Amino acid sequence: MKTIESRFVRALYFAAIILLLSGCNLTSSNSGMQTPQQLVAQQQTIMQQAATQSGYTTPQDPNGSFTVEVRNAYGARSRMRLPLQSGLCVEDALRLSKVTEQFDNMDIKLKRPTKDPRRFLPLDVKFDAEYRRVDPLNDYALHHGDYLVVTQSAGPDISELMNDAAGPLMGF
Repeated sequence: MKTIESRFVRALYFAAIILLLSGCNLTSSNSGMQTPQQLVAQQQTIMQQAATQSGYTTPQDPNGSFTVEVRNAYGARSRMRLPLQSGLCVEDALRLSKVTEQFDNMDIKLKRPTKDPRRFLPLDVKFDAEYRRVDPLNDYALHHGDYLVVTQSAGPDISELMNDAAGPLMGF
C-alpha cells in the first residue's frame, strides 16, 4: 500500500514538473515586466538600429516611371504611366491615378521587376474600403518600373462578413 507521504511527494514532483514545463520562473519577481510605452520604445530602437545597419535606400531614378493598370468589374482595362517622384508610395499612386475616386472596393497587386526581365515579384496590397486607405504595412515605396494592377471588387466575401459579425458574439 502506498502511504500518504509518497502520494504527497509524487503530487509535489508533478506540480514542479508542470511549473517548469509551463515556463514559470519562481525565483525572480516581476522585475522583467515592462509597460507598453517601454515595449514600444524598445521596438522603435530595434527598428532604427536595423535600418541604420542595413544601409538600404530605395532607388529613385529621376527619369523613372511606374504604371497603373485599372480593371473594372466588367473587364475593361486602362493603363497610365506616371512619373516617379521621391518618396512615392502605393497610396500616393492610387491618389495620383484617381482610382480611389472610381472604386470603393478594390484588389491591388504590385508587380516589381526583377533582374530577369520575364519575371516579376508579386506583392499583395490590402486596401481598407472603410477608411479609404492602404494598410500601412503594405504601403510599399514605389521603384522604377513598378506595375500596379488595381481590380474593382464587389466587396468582402459573405464568409468574411459572417466571421466579422460572429466575432464579437463568440467572446461571451
